[in-house]
Amino acid sequence: MKVEEQHRSPLILIEGLDGVGKSTQVKALAAALGAKVVQSPPFIDDPIHPGNDLRIRMDQGSANARREYYRSSNFYTSELARSHLEHGPVILDRYWPSTASFSILDDQPPKWEPLGAWPAGMILPDVVILLTVDEANRLKRIGSRGISTTDEEKKLAELSENRAKVLESIRFFEPIEIDTSRKNPKEVLDEIMKWLQYAGLIPPADI
Repeated sequence: MKVEEQHRSPLILIEGLDGVGKSTQVKALAAALGAKVVQSPPFIDDPIHPGNDLRIRMDQGSANARREYYRSSNFYTSELARSHLEHGPVILDRYWPSTASFSILDDQPPKWEPLGAWPAGMILPDVVILLTVDEANRLKRIGSRGISTTDEEKKLAELSENRAKVLESIRFFEPIEIDTSRKNPKEVLDEIMKWLQYAGLIPPADI
């Protein structure tokens, strides 16, 4: 958990399935650190439907097209993060670990790097935080948001084995894992901040 370049600001990755409180923590952490948030995949204007996020159309496409879109968008995310790091800390809202891990749900998973490996040229986070929650709370949180689910999220809901596979795959990237089931948002944020201090990414005075 060391910064990749001397004097560079920290790059923090927050991972987790939908409903774990990831978005809440990303916003709270950004406010606490004065950090820029980069979501992966970032918004890319759809050339066929201008004004719409390309992700909408790619999520409805074939598995191969969807996977290559997500893989390519990670490199775009990498360059966005690299440019923002010149001005301060950056928080990534999902990144390569999610892309690689969700691909295992495909009937024919792409032949990418082994789980736990990063594509060449992609900027690496200084720390990976994986948020988890028990399934009852996860589904309750998703339902309260009133959003439509992707095919991948439906696969996760259908089989606990799928959820376990994705989480185990993310763990190949050696994250710091925080169970949010019995913690309120403030308690989760405090725990993240303590880990960042322990990793030497923020000074004790920031806590």
